Amino acid sequence: MEILIIVLFCVILPFSVLIKPIKKAIQEKKNIKEFIIEYKEELIFVFVLIIGSLVRLVAIGKIPNALNVDEASSGYDGYSLVKNGIDRGGNSYPVYLYAWGSGQSVLYSYLMIPILAITGLTEYGIRLPMALVGIISLYVFYYLLKQVFENKKIALVGTFFFAICPWHIMKSRWGMECNLFPDLVLTSTLFLILGLKQNKKSFQILAFVVLAISSYSYGTSYLFLPIFVLGLIAYLIHKKEITKKWAIIYLAIMFVLCIPIILYIAVNTFNLEQFKIFGITIPKLVANRQEAVTTIFSGNVVLNCFNNFLDTIKLIILQDDGLEWNAISGYGMFYLISIIFFLYGIHLSIKKYKDNKFNSIINIWMISSLVLSAVCLVNINRLNILMIPCIYYISLGLYEVFEKYKTMIPCIVIIYIYMFANFVWVYKNKDYNNYFTFESGIKDVADYCERQENSEIYCKYSFKEPFIYFMFYNETDVYEYLESVQYFEDGGIFDNIKSFGRYHFYLPDEVKEGVIVIVPKDEKFDYDVELKEKITVNQFDIYKF
Repeated sequence: MEILIIVLFCVILPFSVLIKPIKKAIQEKKNIKEFIIEYKEELIFVFVLIIGSLVRLVAIGKIPNALNVDEASSGYDGYSLVKNGIDRGGNSYPVYLYAWGSGQSVLYSYLMIPILAITGLTEYGIRLPMALVGIISLYVFYYLLKQVFENKKIALVGTFFFAICPWHIMKSRWGMECNLFPDLVLTSTLFLILGLKQNKKSFQILAFVVLAISSYSYGTSYLFLPIFVLGLIAYLIHKKEITKKWAIIYLAIMFVLCIPIILYIAVNTFNLEQFKIFGITIPKLVANRQEAVTTIFSGNVVLNCFNNFLDTIKLIILQDDGLEWNAISGYGMFYLISIIFFLYGIHLSIKKYKDNKFNSIINIWMISSLVLSAVCLVNINRLNILMIPCIYYISLGLYEVFEKYKTMIPCIVIIYIYMFANFVWVYKNKDYNNYFTFESGIKDVADYCERQENSEIYCKYSFKEPFIYFMFYNETDVYEYLESVQYFEDGGIFDNIKSFGRYHFYLPDEVKEGVIVIVPKDEKFDYDVELKEKITVNQFDIYKF
């Protein structure tokens, strides 16, 4: 299956771009040389698509080499929804996952369902939807730039940069539910611009439908979407692109589609009881996650917002939030050299393209993202909605430099290709086990434990949320989990699982015959019971008494 997906999305889909040019060339009886000359941009575009697709898709089950705890969580819940129609909180088809008690956005888990039904619960299965979304976004970004500027060269330059952009490559290669959000907004923006240019209400409606759906992809959408949508509609009315009647219709469509998530926000903001509508759960969580990632609930709102905004500007310039799994030092989100083209691109967008109303839509996106950043604790994941406008401005800056200084094109392209090749090498060889929120090697441990059918298993809580990894790799039945789960502390902000079934996530004071103990490799401990077996599995020592 993996090879088939690679061939389909990295070879067949890119070459489909050439179907119309080939038909036209055949009709006009052009030879190969004439075809290459006339369609050189399309041929370069296909090459860019192939490289961009390969780097997002190949070996996604193995690179990153460790599974992130949130990946495991959303993946397990997606699998549980496939098998039983409930998440691990016992909620049927929730609008927001129960997860750790503080919740997780649900859309990506629903997107996994058809794939997990085929692949089972694997790293490859949970990462594949994000990789495919990332690949599709290459096409969306190209056609967005082409529609905004009616210029294939700008679109080609922008897609070249987008294809090799470290942030988009990294976010496309792991199943982090929040990373679905910017791609959905990108897609909705293309639909909107197509609808406005072609005066097609169907595309415009589709744009607002996708925007509404994006509210289920990440919590920051609750702050971003009202600002972006209201600003967008006000601008389009001002420019006489849409009437007030249609503005009301679009807002009404979004409101109806967002009712479940609005109800979820109300339940958790006003401490109401959870309930169901037609089998869909509006869950009440242990903690309101939005309070943990924003400053709008803090005491000194103005000062915190100002500091957040400064931190955001610093993040854009330095391209580093201190988390190596978000941005690799020395490469950043967009390569450090790109800040020059970013600043130039902003200048061009404001000055040269100020009368381009479609360019203004991207500016509204950028402004809305900056407003969000002021009330959001800054890191790359939380501010992922900011990244595509940044890439857009970098693309503008690059294109204008290419146009003005054509002799510099080979030099700049070579520099970017060199940085890209180095980034891919470093990223490929990075050991994500060095980060507390990632862990590998547990599948083999879980397989060993499953073969010891009558043993009680104790695993030291030496890495983040070990229980979810065992549930993931063992494909634990959710009902078995719900019937037996015990917590270290009731009523905490997060559900810290002490045990479920025969799995315990602490070291016991004493052990008896038949007990299995799992600790980090070479860690010393002592029990007064005869040891039957000791084996080392990856970075863990397993003791069987």
